[in-house]
Amino acid sequence: MSNLDGLISAPQAAELLGISVKTLYRNSYTYDDFPQPTRVGRTVLYDPDKLRAWRYDHPPRGHADTR
Repeated sequence: MSNLDGLISAPQAAELLGISVKTLYRNSYTYDDFPQPTRVGRTVLYDPDKLRAWRYDHPPRGHADTR
């Protein structure tokens, strides 16, 4: 992805998913289908649309599936 518009930082991504930044990073190597970030130097950026789609397929524990 060459256009960085719309990408969000790791803290923003964690907030979007309702998890800690540590859990965000853990998810990236625990789940094969977790959206991988775009790296710009040492900065890690995520596509919020891909994160929302992943969250839809993986609801938080303790929440009923409302689909």
